[in-house]
Amino acid sequence: MINNSYTSNSLLILLWNANGLKNHRNELLITLQEKRIDIVLISETHFTNTSYVNFPGYHSYRANHPDNSAHAGAAIFIRASLAYTPLPNFHTNHIQSCAVSLLLNNVPITIAAAYCPPKHKISPDQFTEFLATLNNNYIVGGDLNAKHIQWGCRASNPRGNSLLQTAYHSNISILAPPNFTYWPTSRHKKPDILDIFVAKIPNSLHTQTQNLLDPCSDHSPVLLSVNCQPPDKINSSMLSQYRTDWEKFGHTLSEKTDLKLCLKKPSDIDDAVNLLTNNIQSAVWESAIQPPPRKTEFNLPIHIRTLISLKRRARAIWQHSRYPSDKRHYNTLALKLKRLLASHKSEAYANYASSLSHNDGSLWKASRKLLRTHNPPPTLRNDDGTWALSDQDKSNIFMNHLENTFQPHYNILSPSKIQEVESSLNSPLQMSPPPRAFSPSEVHFNIKKLSGKKSPGFDLITAEVIKNLPKKSILFLTQIFNAMLRLSYFPILWKYSTIILILKPKKPPDSPASYRPISLLPILSKLFEKLLLKRILPIVDTANILPNSQFGFRNSHSTVHQVHRLVDKISYALEEKLYCTGAFLDVSQAFDRVWHAGLLYKLKILLPSHYYLILKSYLEDRHFSVRVGSTFSAPTLINAGVPQGAVTAPLLFNIYISDQPSSLHTLVGDFADDKAILASSSDPHLASSYIQDHLHLLQACLPDRENKYYAGNMSETIEEM
Repeated sequence: MINNSYTSNSLLILLWNANGLKNHRNELLITLQEKRIDIVLISETHFTNTSYVNFPGYHSYRANHPDNSAHAGAAIFIRASLAYTPLPNFHTNHIQSCAVSLLLNNVPITIAAAYCPPKHKISPDQFTEFLATLNNNYIVGGDLNAKHIQWGCRASNPRGNSLLQTAYHSNISILAPPNFTYWPTSRHKKPDILDIFVAKIPNSLHTQTQNLLDPCSDHSPVLLSVNCQPPDKINSSMLSQYRTDWEKFGHTLSEKTDLKLCLKKPSDIDDAVNLLTNNIQSAVWESAIQPPPRKTEFNLPIHIRTLISLKRRARAIWQHSRYPSDKRHYNTLALKLKRLLASHKSEAYANYASSLSHNDGSLWKASRKLLRTHNPPPTLRNDDGTWALSDQDKSNIFMNHLENTFQPHYNILSPSKIQEVESSLNSPLQMSPPPRAFSPSEVHFNIKKLSGKKSPGFDLITAEVIKNLPKKSILFLTQIFNAMLRLSYFPILWKYSTIILILKPKKPPDSPASYRPISLLPILSKLFEKLLLKRILPIVDTANILPNSQFGFRNSHSTVHQVHRLVDKISYALEEKLYCTGAFLDVSQAFDRVWHAGLLYKLKILLPSHYYLILKSYLEDRHFSVRVGSTFSAPTLINAGVPQGAVTAPLLFNIYISDQPSSLHTLVGDFADDKAILASSSDPHLASSYIQDHLHLLQACLPDRENKYYAGNMSETIEEM
């Protein structure tokens, strides 16, 4: 194994013209295993839209040639443990480039891979246009096919003169290696320096370039070291990076827990929740088991490592002598090494595949890893059309979008309706018997039923941590739950949600409206919602407030059952030789725009006063922050909506839309915010009029922007058909 002389305080950037990366993947993988390379900049990838090359522990980004043919192109491979932000690609016929942005000594710097095909003329203005798409500070590495004696080339060419002119005007530096990087196979051409770095960085960052022998194509790689510590990614979704000693955790938490609580007012509940959260977090940190430092072993067999050394020595001899016999000897060793690496990789993968078994779960883990899809980081635009480069800018864009989204549709509410709702909410509550308190055994039973796959909220307390709570902490938690029910108060810490956004399929990634918000709530908040939901569901079922057509989020109901209802209606119409017409509606942003006052108006009529008041406290003064990477936006108030991800959200939404108008001549199938309306008749115009009448009824209670599939008079459509 070759030891790396660089310390962890050096950022190592490898630059290489691969001349077709797929043919040299194994050789590059060896270099990545031998050295601690942080970023790899590749020129001439020869990728198309269907090409794919990956390396374990690295994320890849690429910019192919605009004609999508297997030539030219650039790519970046960056270590997955680094904190970075990908930037939009720059791909034209004369320059292809992809870039990422990261912090080096707290200074944002763009690292870009670029390739410039030799057949195009590039003016200084075109170089300036490309460099203007990067940040103020950048390092661009690639085969620019720009030669000039200023950075050690044998001769200068017009493109080198253009780049030098750009460097003078833009105050940038050209970082070139000390020796040649291009080794032509033709005896009539001479070696030269084509792979260089174009840098504009602070003077406090010192750099050093050196030539490497491997991997090899007709170009040799260049290693750039920057004297800065690589920015490690902070895992903001985990409370501890290590395993936990659960026995020590329970003992530590029991010592920190004091059951002498004073829970007489809402502020006492907030203090108790904050104390419990801090105690759990500190107990997890104190109980972490730090593993021994991992030893990275170079797992290539000795005969392959010996052949690597022989090939490197042969290449150095040929580059020095340029004799054809030395070239043939080097080519023979390189071809032999390539075949051995391919054979070793195939054999290693076959051994790995044969070791998988369904008994120990390894087969399932491997399948899940292969099928897992990673959402690309969002690429958003600011209001002025510029790209949002940092995670902080992206989180602010999402925050502003969601702040406008979490608003009720006042355009469908008449002043008289608003006044009626407010008058009802301000009226005195009816007397009701006090609620039955939660027992510790009931709390413990629901803790055991928690799903371990749910993501934690802002407190990072997972279901696994809660399942290992000691008895003393469960008693403490039960006291808090009973105080919440007694005082009809939901603690403010459990109403704070972290929102992550997932790109919807086939939506433009540069628009914040293309992303679906998912609220990550504290697990302890969801636990209380589960307990509360068991008390509320029997009341809702007894009142029979939910229509029979609603199959979403209800016991003994599913999408399959709803589909059977609709298919049965259509099949019956076909058997009876009837015309069957249908309308299918999808309410846009249904969960996000629920009017809180209207929902509370219905809950006040339906539920006893203590359950109504706790849900009222649950909906009021909710705040959210958007998380992008490890960056959070500022906390923002939620004025409408039920949080997607909350346990009670589906029931509250079903209650909110339970009074939608119906018709005697139509069959309605609801699943949450999706609605199907079917009508049949021997007269096609009559069947369409039934649907049209139902749509007119819905139009009065749904805002125009939500009823986005309402398409006008259906009878006219029937006549056209």
